[in-house]
Amino acid sequence: MKVYTKSAAIYEVLKADILNGRLRPGEKLVASRLAEAYGVSVIPVREALSRLKAEGLVTIVPHTGAYVTEIDLEDLKDLYPIRGVLEGFAARLACGRIGEEDFGRLEGLIEEMDRVIKEGRFPEMGGLNYEFHMTIYKASGNRHLVSLIDELWQKTARVRSVFALVPERAKEANEEHKEILSRLKDGDAKRVEELIIQQDEKALQVLMGYLEGNGMISPKFVDSKGVQCLK
Repeated sequence: MKVYTKSAAIYEVLKADILNGRLRPGEKLVASRLAEAYGVSVIPVREALSRLKAEGLVTIVPHTGAYVTEIDLEDLKDLYPIRGVLEGFAARLACGRIGEEDFGRLEGLIEEMDRVIKEGRFPEMGGLNYEFHMTIYKASGNRHLVSLIDELWQKTARVRSVFALVPERAKEANEEHKEILSRLKDGDAKRVEELIIQQDEKALQVLMGYLEGNGMISPKFVDSKGVQCLK
């Protein structure tokens, strides 16, 4: 049984909230307020923030405070096309190999995503979306390919928050999932590959639109007096 220290527990909660979008890019993290919310001293909160800083999820500005790190759009522009090609290839390989058990799991995930969307629990979509896609890619039978795809997903883990940041994307994405599943059942490998690549392209477009036009407050735009400036 894994035992968590207060610092580790707070770290896990904050990390999950950053990745699923409950804490948005550029949002300020006040140690004293977090400590009060969790019923602890500021020491474990600061330790948790330091760990998150080391992972690039939190930016600490001297004399100003800690912020949720902005999503690096240039990185996404570089990584998403690579993801799309590899994921499309894995999905194509999965056609003809994927079994009834996997189909059942995919159907269950789609149904759960429909419930999450209906109830407005958008931060939960990221994890479900990940499970849906990895179920398909694992059915490819190529563990090296799956490992490469998973590594790219971890490099772009912040984008799981897209459904919280842009909730309208959630319903559209799940309709795409239904089409992907339908084509998988038909064994239409070419169309499945196309749909996967198109979904990656759409996700990148949505994120670009959000990041370029949201007008969020960012720690990169804090002046020398600690006054936050709008983008």
